[in-house]
Order: sequence, then C-alpha cells, then structure tokens
Amino acid sequence: MEDQTQTPAAEGGTIQPTPGTEQSSAEQANTVPATPAPESVQVSAEEREYPAMTMEDVLASESTEHQMVSRGDIVDGTIVFIGQEGLAVDVGAKVEGTIPLNQIGDEPLTLEQAQGMYKPGDKIEAYVVRVDLANNQIVLSKKRADQDKGWRVLEKMQENDEAFEVEVLEKVRGGLVAQVEGIRAFLPASQVDTRRVNDLDPYVGKPLMVKLIELNRKRNRVIISHRAIMEAQKAQAREQTVGKLVPGAQFEGEVVEITDFGVFVNLGGIDGLVHRSELTYGRFNHPRDVVKVGDKVQVQVIDVDEARERINLSMKALTQDPWEGAVDRYSIGQRVKGKVTNLTNFGAFVELEPGLEGLVHVSEMSWTKRVRHPNEVLKEGDEVEAVILRIDPKERRISLGIRQTTDDPWSALPDRYPPGTPVKGKITGMTDFGVFMEIEEGIEGLIHISELDTQRVNNPADLFKKGDEIEAVILNIDPVEQRASLSRRRALGGGGPVRDYVSQGGGSRSDRYSGGQGGRSSRSGRGGGADYNYNAKDAQQGGKISTKLGDVYADLFAQFGLGGDKKDESTSTSTTEGTEKQGE
Repeated sequence: MEDQTQTPAAEGGTIQPTPGTEQSSAEQANTVPATPAPESVQVSAEEREYPAMTMEDVLASESTEHQMVSRGDIVDGTIVFIGQEGLAVDVGAKVEGTIPLNQIGDEPLTLEQAQGMYKPGDKIEAYVVRVDLANNQIVLSKKRADQDKGWRVLEKMQENDEAFEVEVLEKVRGGLVAQVEGIRAFLPASQVDTRRVNDLDPYVGKPLMVKLIELNRKRNRVIISHRAIMEAQKAQAREQTVGKLVPGAQFEGEVVEITDFGVFVNLGGIDGLVHRSELTYGRFNHPRDVVKVGDKVQVQVIDVDEARERINLSMKALTQDPWEGAVDRYSIGQRVKGKVTNLTNFGAFVELEPGLEGLVHVSEMSWTKRVRHPNEVLKEGDEVEAVILRIDPKERRISLGIRQTTDDPWSALPDRYPPGTPVKGKITGMTDFGVFMEIEEGIEGLIHISELDTQRVNNPADLFKKGDEIEAVILNIDPVEQRASLSRRRALGGGGPVRDYVSQGGGSRSDRYSGGQGGRSSRSGRGGGADYNYNAKDAQQGGKISTKLGDVYADLFAQFGLGGDKKDESTSTSTTEGTEKQGE
C-alpha cells in the first residue's frame, strides 16, 4: 500500500509526488527528508495546492469573519432578504439578524410596504434587542435604533439649552403631542403660551419653536415648552420697551386678550390695559365688538404704575372726539338720521355718528299715542329720522324728537272742532273727577264730572264704564297744551254755564289718573294734576263768571285722595248773578 502522507515544504506547504512516479512502501520508509529547495526553485502553478487548514487557522478565521453582538448594541448591517417575518440583516455575526415588520417604524408595516421601502443590499442601522446564538436567533429593531439616536441628540440639545422646531401632531388631554427625533414629546397646555390657552385646536399641525424642560430616558419622558421661548423673547423686548413708557407715548401693539372690562395689548415684552371706556367713542356691548385677538392697534400711554407693573392705555385718545365741532355741524330744529343703539325705560338712544348720540324721550315719540316703553315704537338697529330739540356740549347731550318729523294733529283740531261741535266716541278712561272720551284716534278729551249729566253725578262709575260709546259737544281745545274739554250735559240738552276746562288746566290725557288714583304720571313739560280753576267766562251769559264751590272742593278732595267725603260734597255755593240750586 502506498503512503500518501505529504511532507511539509520549507515554506510551510507540502511537496506532491511527481505525477506518474510510484514508490513502494519500503522506499517511502527509507526516504530521507528532502533538502529545502533553494529560493530560486519555482513551483509551477500546476504543482501548487491550497495549504491545509489547521485548528488555529479555523479559530483565527472565525475571529476575523464574525463579530460579537450583545443586547443594547447599535449595529450596521446589510439587508439580505425581505420576508413575512421581517428584514433579514447581515450584521457580521454567525447568524443573520431579523427586524420584525412592526419594528421598522412607528407604525407596523405590511410585507408589500416593507418591500417598497427596502431591497436586498440596502444598508441599515439597527438596535440589538435579543441575542440567542444557541437557537440561531438575533432580534433587531430599527425603531429602537432611531430612538436611541434621537435620545442622544436630545441629550445634547438639553446640555446646550438649544431651541428647536417641532410639528404638533395631535391634541390630548392636558396639552399637545409632538415628535422630536422619532421620540414622542408632550407639550403641556400651561407651556403653550405665556397666557392661559383655552382652545388648543389651532396649534395642531402647526410648527412651534420649543425647548426641552424635562428629559428622562428611563421613564421615556420628554417635556417641551413653547412658553420658555416666548418668555425669553419677552424679557429681551421688555428691556427695550420699559425705557419708552412715559405718559403720552404712542405704540403699535397687538391685542393678546379680551375681557369684559377691557383689552390687553402687548407693547413688546410687556402688556398694557385699554379699559373699555378708552376703546372708542362709539357705543358697544362688549370689547370684542371693537377688536379681536391678534389685531394690530395704535395706543397711547395714559399712566404707568411701576410698583404694580400696570400700564393704562387708550385707543380713543388717538381718534377725534366727535363732540368737537358738533355745535357747528348740528343745530336746533335740524332733521337728522341715525341708528337706534339702546332702549331704556325713559327713551331711546340714537347714534348720529360714531360716538355722538342723542336721546329720544318717550314723550317725544308720538303726538297721539301714550308710549309707556320705547320698544312699543322702536327696536335696536332701526334707522330713524328725528329733529334736534336741544344741544348741550358741556353735558355732551343731544335731545331728539321723532314726533316732530310729522304734523301735530292737535294744531288742526280747533279748526275742525270749534266749540259746540257734537262728537261721538268711546270712553277710554275714568277718574273720580270725570271721564276721558276719544274724539278721534289718538285724540282724547275730558268730560268733567259736572258736565256728565243733567243731574248731579257723584261717581262716574255709577253711570259709565270703559268702552261705552257716548255723545258730547266740544267746549274748547288747547292745541298747545294738547287738552280738550267736552260736555255730555249740553249734548243732552242741559243748560247752564260752559266751563272752559282747557284753559283752566283740564282735559289732558296726562291728567287721567292724577286725581289721587296714581295710574299715570303727567307728561314732561305739561301741566300736571287736576288743578282746575273754575273762573271761566260763559259765552252765553255775556262773559259773567259762574263758580260752584262744591265742585271745586270735590275736585280738590279727589286730587288728594279725599274724594269720598260726602259731607264736603254736600256743601256748595252759587256765586252767579242769580241763585242756582245745589245739584244743577
């Protein structure tokens, strides 16, 4: 049997026997080790073979070809395959690592999505999650690698106190959520602005400059703040603004907050208050009707309280006072148009121009209708025409009248209803001293108790009730005082003196309940109460005076609430030329 053992060569290799040469075993046993060939002797390529691998060579080869990986390492690898289990990555270890599809990004990917993002041969960085060489398994995570890289970036930012920009992803309870270097960060509502923010929706999807105020990797906690950026900017701007804050100084500011009592304006690092009384000369219900948050406005400094850090500002100080030159623009008797801005119990305010208003008193709204409240005639927002009755620039007041824009129906009544004219109408009101009768729509006249019937009447309610239709004749009409006096007794054919209650203070519908019953108050500027003077000339008796003291006392008692005293009613005296019987 031939011995095939190879003899190591001088350079560590083996010399193979010449092809075709055969040696016996005895010859091979007696063979003396060949003398190393000189360096000049070259072995042909056909005669060269690879050196045999020793154990040391194998161990050395393994140490150079495979690297050790441990949990928590960040390794670079090459994608070799993409399958259902994820990305197979060669990281230089004995076995390939696997990145599951749910560890590639923040959201799990499908196989098709992963194949669309990566292909074999792509380089990728991964975090070693678990190493189990016994089971030929290395679990990797690209998401964890990105986060680890992000944590290192954040730690560096925190050390340098850097400001950086983030994009707000969503609103959650108590604040906003953003992503920084692949790491979820929380922005509390208290750190969104220097002032309290009630509505966080406008910030979603918008970029914000922030700073790190808390970083805890173990608890995976990242807190950011936009307020820190604003406060730093505000402090810098404040230093520049404070030196310019003197009364009378003018600034352009931004409206940052609106309250019921005024508006806060940022002047540059410091806020000032524009009280609602300093917003505008015009009328408004709430400051938000004048400005809105974010508006650029011109303001003037009124005063500065450094101790309390308060700055009072004014916007209307930079606009013209509408009362300046108002007397030149408006005159008494002038017809003007305006808008009803406010209704009160006593009248309506009409805006003639921004900041200039006049008052229409309820007594100046209608010639014939008694207006109890302005809402019976007007409503807010109405465009009306009025006449200027009075201007007081010192008190900054203008009195207006609406009824003056139409003809006074009382002015034509004396011509249409001369004394003695018969009329028919309904009873519109009753008092102790008489009844009121409607002459025509909106026009009323008084039938005194002594003119109600041919017989003596102690209580008008015994004969009439409101709504009854009666006939009477006109005694007199005073268009100036808007009073009319009538007589039912004469319409019934009764004689006797004609008492002119109009010229004596009677007949006004404002006197209807002034005789102690207290229903209505007298109209402004007119005679009040049932204060009658019965010294009237009787046209039929040639101007002679006829007075009934009983009627006088009865009316006076009625005026003071004593109309039920029968003893005083029974006392009457006639002062006419002839003695008249009591009760005529």
